[in-house]
Amino acid sequence: MFFILSKILFIFIQPINWVIGLMVFALFTKKEIWKKRALILATIFAIFFTNRLIFNQFAKMWELKTITADQILQPYDIGILLGGYSNSQIRPNHDRFNFSTRANRFLNAFELYKTGKVRRLLLTGGSGDILQKNPSEAVEMQKFLIRLGVPEHDIIVEGMSRNTWENAVFTKQILEGEYPNARCLLITSAWHMRRSIACYRKAEVKFTPFSVDFVSERDRWAPENSIIPDRMGFYLWEMLIKEWVGCVMYKLQGYN
Repeated sequence: MFFILSKILFIFIQPINWVIGLMVFALFTKKEIWKKRALILATIFAIFFTNRLIFNQFAKMWELKTITADQILQPYDIGILLGGYSNSQIRPNHDRFNFSTRANRFLNAFELYKTGKVRRLLLTGGSGDILQKNPSEAVEMQKFLIRLGVPEHDIIVEGMSRNTWENAVFTKQILEGEYPNARCLLITSAWHMRRSIACYRKAEVKFTPFSVDFVSERDRWAPENSIIPDRMGFYLWEMLIKEWVGCVMYKLQGYN
């Protein structure tokens, strides 16, 4: 039930829907004062959420910086890679693996494996689809890695989880049963790391966090970064707000 409610709630935390909602309200309301206020607020929201410089300040404060690859002097036994880096809706997909905009989450983890910083990759993540029609992301990634020549024994698959809390719980079960003394590196996006750490600690998994897939950038004062609206702004804010709401909801559910 919590999984389904979280998907429904997502509609109401999208900034672009706030702007559209205010414009629709302004279109149909008969009171001129409320029409004016709605349009002003919609304009303010549109300017705020498409300003990359403003977003960058919030992202830099929220994203969690951890150790970097050059600081890993002794290889970790397992790199726990959280899902969310693929797009199973893209076609064709029968002969390739299609990545989402979060591809860096995987690529940075794969680089750690190829450079010997982690000996194995534990892929955690099933289908995030409410109807469960999409294939398990972890299972599909396992096939992809094998096609790339990665030995099957270097890939551990947890393909049933649907959210970060289940990632942690099901990963804990695998580690306890098969790799009880493994040194683990927890790999996920920097903006998602705080919630991930809380869940994995609650599940009593021992790990070292390793943030990847940062969305914050160095500040640039060129017009396209400080004045001109950024078409990606709504998407980036949607991602960050979703994470903040997720942290609150997980706290209320006792997941962290």
